Amino acid sequence: MVVAVASTTSSLRPATATAAATDAITGLDLAVLALLAHVWLLVVGLAVWNDDAQTGLDWLDRRVDLDPRLYAVAMGVATLLTWLPFALGRYPVGPGNPFGRSRTALGVIVAGGLLVGTGCYLLAGAGTNVRSYLAVRRSRPVEADGVEAESGPVRVEGEVTPIEGTLEAPVSGTEAVQYRLDATRVVEDERLPMESPTGDADQGTKTGFADLGSLLVDHTERVDERRVPFAVRDETGRIAVDPEGATVRLERSASVPVPADATPPEPLATRLLGTDADPEADDAAIYHESVLEPGDEVTVVGVARDGATITDAPSMPEFVVAPGRDRAVDRHFRRTIAGCAFGATVTGVIGLWLLFGLAGHGWWLF
Repeated sequence: MVVAVASTTSSLRPATATAAATDAITGLDLAVLALLAHVWLLVVGLAVWNDDAQTGLDWLDRRVDLDPRLYAVAMGVATLLTWLPFALGRYPVGPGNPFGRSRTALGVIVAGGLLVGTGCYLLAGAGTNVRSYLAVRRSRPVEADGVEAESGPVRVEGEVTPIEGTLEAPVSGTEAVQYRLDATRVVEDERLPMESPTGDADQGTKTGFADLGSLLVDHTERVDERRVPFAVRDETGRIAVDPEGATVRLERSASVPVPADATPPEPLATRLLGTDADPEADDAAIYHESVLEPGDEVTVVGVARDGATITDAPSMPEFVVAPGRDRAVDRHFRRTIAGCAFGATVTGVIGLWLLFGLAGHGWWLF
């Protein structure tokens, strides 16, 4: 999901140079909140309508995926936090504007609101990762031949093996039991890398083109995702896994740049025919592939059902498929939670500092 927050406040409440902040919520404040609520509805509605949209930040997109309800809650909290400093203080118009220009003050409000929204998004992302991490740590580790149907939440580690066939990865063409395909629409061909970037499982794809400007104008979205049942094999045997409904954490493994009006190479061009994406779109694009291949080490947390097949269940708080074994999975979650918490703290504090300072509470705050 793309991070956005309703943060435009154009209401006018003149303040004299000696006006003090008040704790009373006025009718004007409620009108401003109603205006922001409409913007919040627009933002959430766009997110629900285009639920394949991504932030464009590789590290974040691989680790945070909020469902529409949680996204709406996070953006609702951000909207309230954007409005509250001005409801308890003053609006930056007339003598209350420290910059003297309305456009500058509006720009600071928007920047502060976006930072607060980013902080709320990251905080929600940390929460979802904590939930997955707890599901992994609280599950019962078992060997593949020890899994029994209706045995409750279990955790199995081992090597991915196909059951009834594999998929063809859209960029690399390798065999896979699951793949994701993302596309970053690049406004200018000059920002396309000259060669297809590659990466490893720990670092992700090294694109070399994503600077601040590209993040603001380029657009990343999920183009396709496919998965087939597979098995996890360890020293004792193997157990089938039905990955439908699972939270699968994949690292980008390959990318390919496609200039504007060019035909993508095979097998990517064939894969795009079965999606809503236009393989000959006017914009240049970089297609990113994330795969789970036969032979990869994986940890699966789920419920054994239907003849000792690990799958999802209504009683299971989280169905997780994560590359790597115990220590690698533990490290992945700890780093993700710490990174999201740190990012939420930094962006949230800076955003609130801007908003409270502009509302007359003092720039020294915090």
